[in-house]
Amino acid sequence: MVTRGNAYLSHAGGYYQDKIGTSSFRERSKQCPNGSYVKEGGGKSHLDCVACPDGTDKIVFAGFRACFCLENYARTDRYGPCQICLEKGANCSGKDYKSIQPGFYWNWNFLGANITNYKKFINNLNIENETLDSNTIYRGEIPNAFLCPRQSNCFNSQDDLEVQCSSGYKGWLCSKCRENFYSVLNYCLPCPNSVWLYTELTVIIICCVVVYALLHRLYKTENNRSERLFLNKVISRGKIVLGFYQVVGEFFASIHDVNWAKALKFIGDFVSVIELNIFRMIVKPKCFNAKLQLNPKMEFVIGMVFPLTLLSLSFTLFCIMTARYKFKNRLTRSSEPFNIYTRKLKSKLLASVVILLFVTYPPTCTTVFQLYPRACQTFCLDVKNTTCVTLLRSDYDIHCKDLKTYHIFAYTGTAVYVIGFPVVLFLLLRNKAKRIFSHGPSEPLLAKNEETGDDLQSLVSDSYSNRANPIWMDFLCENYKPRFWYWEIIELTRKVTQTILITVLGWEHKLTVLLTIAISVLYLTLHARYMPMKSTFEQQLQMFSLTALLANVLVATMDVPEEYGDEMSVAVIILNVLVIVIVAAEIFLGLFIRLRRIAVHKTIFNLVMSCKNAVWNMNGKYRNISGRDL
Repeated sequence: MVTRGNAYLSHAGGYYQDKIGTSSFRERSKQCPNGSYVKEGGGKSHLDCVACPDGTDKIVFAGFRACFCLENYARTDRYGPCQICLEKGANCSGKDYKSIQPGFYWNWNFLGANITNYKKFINNLNIENETLDSNTIYRGEIPNAFLCPRQSNCFNSQDDLEVQCSSGYKGWLCSKCRENFYSVLNYCLPCPNSVWLYTELTVIIICCVVVYALLHRLYKTENNRSERLFLNKVISRGKIVLGFYQVVGEFFASIHDVNWAKALKFIGDFVSVIELNIFRMIVKPKCFNAKLQLNPKMEFVIGMVFPLTLLSLSFTLFCIMTARYKFKNRLTRSSEPFNIYTRKLKSKLLASVVILLFVTYPPTCTTVFQLYPRACQTFCLDVKNTTCVTLLRSDYDIHCKDLKTYHIFAYTGTAVYVIGFPVVLFLLLRNKAKRIFSHGPSEPLLAKNEETGDDLQSLVSDSYSNRANPIWMDFLCENYKPRFWYWEIIELTRKVTQTILITVLGWEHKLTVLLTIAISVLYLTLHARYMPMKSTFEQQLQMFSLTALLANVLVATMDVPEEYGDEMSVAVIILNVLVIVIVAAEIFLGLFIRLRRIAVHKTIFNLVMSCKNAVWNMNGKYRNISGRDL
């Protein structure tokens, strides 16, 4: 500061005053040589000017500081040295202070950091005249910067100290959706209006009812072999589509390198529905009520309670139905023996349980994996790495220090359900396979009911050759050759292995990339080597889905230039949508041919009946005429 009256210039900087005067500051002060300044202030001659400290630009005039910092240097003392900015995400572009770069996030809420004092220090640095205040030094800590999962979510301008999240985002790393937004592929989209929400909910319910009706009709019409054949093949194709999108759904949710075009983000809703991930499908009820939003802890509880509830309901329903049968049998004797009735009832209930657990198995496993200790991520807030927090990767609002009990339950759920369910399925299939194969000759390499010809023709064919297998076994094994009755367990293992890597380690981990590529290549090789499926079309479809998954992984590992981001997004989406397009086209074409064949048969039948009636009418007239003549 400059004192009143007969006083010397008292503040440090590139000025000194060699005589006392009452004139203005500019008139009575003189400049130090370039690259020098008065260290303590109150300089009276050029001999008081000393060299500027390290990290400063010593070829220009010092001004009201100890020289300006070099490019990519910053300081915390206006009259002190400048330090090089080595921290990734810190912006030190010729402003003498640090700010946050776009695409990065930092947090000032820890002991030792004070963003208010740092703002005062920056305001002081921005003053380039004698009216300086006392905030020339910042004595606190400056936080570390962390790369945002989606860099576009953290749009910070060049001079921002506080992180600015994009519209619709909030929270740590700008990864959470604000109110009236819901998440799709880790993008936050505005909630649709109520009419659209209720329409979508109605469509989903109708689709579920239609699927249930088809399955019910499939296993109820025992004598209609051709219809069972057609629907079995639809289910076989559907299992391939389901298996593909269940892995791709996790992959899309984890990957952040593909720049999804805004017009194509609706694919996220599509994938969530196709993969039957209940926990992603019901995120949107947050748009109905903010309290309906789920977090990983709630998802885990639901995921673990669901199988127990399903088993309990099935057992209760079995008891009720058997009691009802006994009571009804007392009033009117049934033609069906009790043991046959109970056997059919057990078969249907077991099929329902197996099918529901099968389709929800991967998303349920995800709810377990995302609570593993390895699914936590540690962030050290300060540069010295003395203040660190450990947060859950799937929800950064959850501190892992509060999850010790959930970690134990997650390991228990892994042993009981993640491992137990495939093991139980394998034992059930092995037991049934032994019984079936023990009643017949040894199975040849290519079974009689394997399809080697025209798959479209077999899709609409009326022929059906199959033993009276249990319903759940048909669901799991119908599309595989008899000697590969266990292959669906291998498929479950593949899906879970890739899911656990993506969920626990995250896509940014190099081990995830390496093992995901290795697993994709391994299973692609196994399918190409053994060709376990009966249908040539299904075998080729499965090979294509595995190849598409491998292509997704390879694209994600590539460093795609930003100018090609949209083109790459479109290419990846087309590749992934192509799987269901192929299946849908094949099924609709087969259904069209089948309906046309039925129409032709009906036309021929009507024509034959018309001819038959005409002949009978002619015969009747001939008899009448002959009788009168006689």
